[in-house]
Amino acid sequence: MKTVSIREMKAHWSEIEGQVREGASFLVLNRGKPAARIVPAAPREVLVWDDHLATAITADRGPSAEETVRADREGRW
Repeated sequence: MKTVSIREMKAHWSEIEGQVREGASFLVLNRGKPAARIVPAAPREVLVWDDHLATAITADRGPSAEETVRADREGRW
């Protein structure tokens, strides 16, 4: 992990950001003491859902929205 001061980080942000995008991590120091850590963002997980419309609740299939809410609230209200 590389270290960088806040002053250096402000002056060279585009370079640091590029290195982080490529996988580098930085420890940001404020007056010589650790203040923050800059790490690459975790890649977003892509949800693969082949036929999401087939499982959707429609007006002609399944309970209505009102019935769903009432069933959910039973015993709580």
